[in-house]
Amino acid sequence: MFFPGKAKDIGLVPWCTFTDPELAHAGLTAAEAIERHGESKVEISRADLSHSDRARAEGTDEGRIVLVAAGGKIVGAHVLAPAAGELIHELALAIRQGLKVRELGDMTHVYPTIATSVNVVGAEAAYEYAQRFGWLVRREKRAA
Repeated sequence: MFFPGKAKDIGLVPWCTFTDPELAHAGLTAAEAIERHGESKVEISRADLSHSDRARAEGTDEGRIVLVAAGGKIVGAHVLAPAAGELIHELALAIRQGLKVRELGDMTHVYPTIATSVNVVGAEAAYEYAQRFGWLVRREKRAA
């Protein structure tokens, strides 16, 4: 109101549908990201809750976290999980801050929580990124 044109992007409003499991979303869908940035620049990262120790322990392992990145930065997030409405805030902040998917692997999450799956997506992206530099490592042959 006092500083016209200085407001943050209000298009980044997370939402949640309180079903069982909950469905939460922030940012762009994959289709919107492709339309805006081009198919060659969009990457989709996924983590199924079947790999979450907490979700398996609670018998709620049907669900998924999906991240949409364009040009390496997260532009959208979708969560189908128990307490998805609680998880989406971290991902909305990642979108707002222009984080890369692999940067989500840098943050330590409480274990075991469903939010650890966010960390897993980031760690997998960091591993894939590191593989690009494998040619820099000199390997010595071992005698059998």
